[in-house]
Formats: sequence, structure tokens, C-alpha cells
Amino acid sequence: MLTIEEKENQQIGVIEGTDRLNAPIAPAIKERLNKSLKDSDYTLTLNLKNIRFIDSTGIGVLISALKTARENNGSFKLQNVNDDVMSLLKLMKLDKVFDFSK
Repeated sequence: MLTIEEKENQQIGVIEGTDRLNAPIAPAIKERLNKSLKDSDYTLTLNLKNIRFIDSTGIGVLISALKTARENNGSFKLQNVNDDVMSLLKLMKLDKVFDFSK
């Protein structure tokens, strides 16, 4: 479901096999992200290229990952965010909270 690759002092995560980050898959994604982010000084970029829909549980996963990264002196970024997902993040003012990479 979530694959994470090491690349030049950072990790790139991709959610595969679904176009949704919602309640049924959120616990597994959250556990994997937080486990990866507990190592200090890590940058983890979550590539959302396959994600077309995020519910409130999915938003909670992203916020939890950001919090875990900050607590462990790391960083958490989002990449390739779909227009619909970005609209939701903007509506919730989370576009000001998350870092986005190209």
C-alpha cells in the first residue's frame, strides 16, 4: 500500500493500489509513515500522485506524520497533490501548514 524509497538523504513515499486516503487504509499508512519519521533528521516526501480523494481520517494521517516529523527534528512534505485534494487542503487552511515539493 505505501512504499518508501531512500533517495539522497530523504525518503520518498508513494501510496499505491488505491486512489483514496480514507478510513479503511488510514491506520496502516499512519503507522508506516510515523515509523519512518521517528528517525531524527529525516525528510520524508509523500508523493500523492495516485490520490484523488482524502477524507477526514486521511487528513489526520497527514497531520500526524507532520507532527511526528517535527518532534523528531525531521521534515514531512507533500508532492504531486491533485487539484481536488489541494482544494480541500486550502479550504482547511492546511496549505499554509504543509510544505510542498516539486
